[in-house]
Amino acid sequence: MMKNDVNHSNITPNQAQHLKQGVEVPGPIPDPIHRSWERCVQLGLSVDYKPELDLATNVVLNELREKNAHLIHQSQVEMENLYAHIAGTQSMVILSDANGTILSAMGDPEFMSKAERVALQPGVSWKEEITGTNAIGTALVEKSPVFVMGAQHYFESNAFLNCSAAPIQDPLGNTIGVLDLSGDHRQPYEHTMSLVRMSAQMIENKLFNTQFLHDIIIRFHTRPEFIGTLWEGIVVFSNEGKLLAASKSALFQLGLDSKQYLGSSFESIFGIAMPRFLDRAKAQQSLNFITLNTPNGLRLFTKIDRLNKHMVQASQLVKPDLAETKSQLTGSVSPLERLDTGDEAMHATIEKAKLVAHHDVAILIEGETGSGKEMLAKAIHQSGARKNGAFVAINCAAIPEGLIESELFGHEEGAFTGARRRGAIGRVQQAQGGTLFLDEIGEMPLNLQARLLRVIQEREIAPLGSNKTIQVDISIISATNNRLKDLVARGQFREDLYYRLNGIRLTLPPLRQRSDLVTLIHTILAENFGLAHVKISQPVLELMQRHPWQGNVRQLYNVLKAATIFMQDNTLELAHLPEDFVDEMHTIRPQATQLPERLTSDMASSQKALIQQALTHYKGNMTAAALHLGISRATVYRKAKKLGLVYKS
Repeated sequence: MMKNDVNHSNITPNQAQHLKQGVEVPGPIPDPIHRSWERCVQLGLSVDYKPELDLATNVVLNELREKNAHLIHQSQVEMENLYAHIAGTQSMVILSDANGTILSAMGDPEFMSKAERVALQPGVSWKEEITGTNAIGTALVEKSPVFVMGAQHYFESNAFLNCSAAPIQDPLGNTIGVLDLSGDHRQPYEHTMSLVRMSAQMIENKLFNTQFLHDIIIRFHTRPEFIGTLWEGIVVFSNEGKLLAASKSALFQLGLDSKQYLGSSFESIFGIAMPRFLDRAKAQQSLNFITLNTPNGLRLFTKIDRLNKHMVQASQLVKPDLAETKSQLTGSVSPLERLDTGDEAMHATIEKAKLVAHHDVAILIEGETGSGKEMLAKAIHQSGARKNGAFVAINCAAIPEGLIESELFGHEEGAFTGARRRGAIGRVQQAQGGTLFLDEIGEMPLNLQARLLRVIQEREIAPLGSNKTIQVDISIISATNNRLKDLVARGQFREDLYYRLNGIRLTLPPLRQRSDLVTLIHTILAENFGLAHVKISQPVLELMQRHPWQGNVRQLYNVLKAATIFMQDNTLELAHLPEDFVDEMHTIRPQATQLPERLTSDMASSQKALIQQALTHYKGNMTAAALHLGISRATVYRKAKKLGLVYKS
């Protein structure tokens, strides 16, 4: 029977194998492959057909990546870990969306070039109805992991591939993508399916961390050493104790029906009421695990994510004692956790940062000037495997354009006019074994972006004036107060460098949008100035909550630093705040942030008392009073006159 003689509408799965004339198909043929061949035959596909696959434009692909940014971010580290296992074996790791469109890929350059001949590349859909039997498309249809070996691919043009793929599901069981490992069919393949399944499960476990920010996440296993591994069970409960989601491992360990578990009560599953369990957890914080005995006699070791969040139901106006409690705990929390002071957006960013801190994945931090990008970068460095290495920061916008290259890569003696004698090593080399932080990366000149791209790809540098290369082992964190994607669209930033730097993107919210302002104030006072017991007057709180905070956290730090100089007792009053900070309320947003009359009156009264006190103490000496208050003599004179104070000239 020749290929052209086949009646596609009547062929059976077993007969489908005869379509592979001239190609040896190893047997026996797995059931998923049989079912897939049958679907291909019913669609009228021919094994020697070479489909014209549509390659998405950069605009469309970027939109897909933006839509699936959460999946990409959670998958990046696992993709890199997976590729580390198979590097140099003519293979590649692929991530697709729920429709089979490839979002990203990494692998051996030679093999990736070969794969492009059959359009196995980002921007192309590998749905089964388009590309026949293949691991990505067939895994989506079968809703389970699939291995497609060589000639088991329906199209003969794909027979050079061995492919293992596993669907990725969100915590509610919805398929949101596929993780695939494809390689040359002549390479060993015995362990690839297991690696892919494990990596997909790790991604699924990570999705719990970011999808449920307001709920109670509990991790458990019958053996405590398995908590934190892919074998742990994960369950999510509402604050009322209703089950919202559960991982596959959790369903298996607890014997729950995957279709009917939603809405089950905490007590029905674990034999104890949720409030009582949380009380026990609070009392046993010093222990690594809390044990539970289920009604069917199963003994579980459990851990609660973000226990402190469930311990303290803080209002927006956090009282000083909460800040004191947090300050007391800072000795036992990680640098990243210290930055988590209650804002939801900030918490989500920190949770992402925790997941990548121990991996060498490029991190891009976006946020307004002063929002704490370098602080977050340092915390990531201090929380990761490179914490004993150097943290080298360089502001790409603060160095003259002509010197950025030598600053980054170093130079040999005489490399340029003004070069140091005996040369100098660059900041990249200084970060050897540690982290290089590139602040304001969007300001880097285009010609240097190409050199930086090579450093990231080749992990080597060549100092100016030198013909030798130096191997470097660094982690790269970059930051910008612009959206790099917009700069790419305007041709001001290289697209290939953008995707190299954007392994994981972390976004910092501006201070004016954060809900943890009061807690943050107390934290800064306690940790930076040793003032854990300072009280903040209500007028000050109201003013700070209405302020536009154009300088963000950096401005807050400077305002508090100046205010503590003026403070004479344990209470922060309006009169202690810097004059320019108060003036901003009128000049930046005169309509939306006009001070209430009561606040203006309180401020004038406090200022009058403070200046009068200083002038009295220094017997009317305005110069001495100004030095004491930390403001200019002219300001004291003007304020005293305006407030009607009696003073000596």
